[in-house]
Amino acid sequence: MGESLTAQQVRDRSIAAMPVPLGEEHYALLNEVTWLHVKWADFRSLYADSPAAVDLLNTAAPAFFGELQRMMWEDVLLHLCRLTDPPKSFGHDNLSVRRLPELVPKPAVKKQLQSLADDAESKTAFARDWRNRRLAHKDLQLAIGSTAQQLETASRQHVEDALAAIRRIMNCIEQEYLKCPMSYALAIEPLGGVASLLLRLRKGIDAERVECEKLLRGNTP
Repeated sequence: MGESLTAQQVRDRSIAAMPVPLGEEHYALLNEVTWLHVKWADFRSLYADSPAAVDLLNTAAPAFFGELQRMMWEDVLLHLCRLTDPPKSFGHDNLSVRRLPELVPKPAVKKQLQSLADDAESKTAFARDWRNRRLAHKDLQLAIGSTAQQLETASRQHVEDALAAIRRIMNCIEQEYLKCPMSYALAIEPLGGVASLLLRLRKGIDAERVECEKLLRGNTP
């Protein structure tokens, strides 16, 4: 069975094993990358992996869950952008995986990280286009349906590829200094998460159906 560490122990381990300030920034990024994978797993559980779940949401409250789908999707795109923004913007430092190469003293590791960071930037370009022209700002020509360049295609596979690129950066650091890469893709659903929601929706819909059948039988001559 794998070792179970508290959040403080994970932080202390990174700080002890890595040069300053890499340990602190790795731990902060670890939390952000983990959170993003949890959110993406929730999105997939609700809207991608199970047609039965989609049918359940459409039966329960199609307008609400349709709007929730849009908000969750846009939140994931924004999170991808934040994690892969430039190391500095408008004079302020950003928490970004693109900062990591400059924090590593070993030339060979630095070079590898820079290549991985460039790949992550490329893999998230679609999300940055959405952020810049639709989510954080509203491109006028795009909004009025003019001949503006259309938004970059954004699909679930694009998100999966972007997440994989971010994981490769984090795992490179973890393998070098901790000898133990994190399995970010194996996000554990918290108690009271999507499974709990779907279970209660199913019970509510089933109970409503039973009541309707009782009423129909009561009104039958």
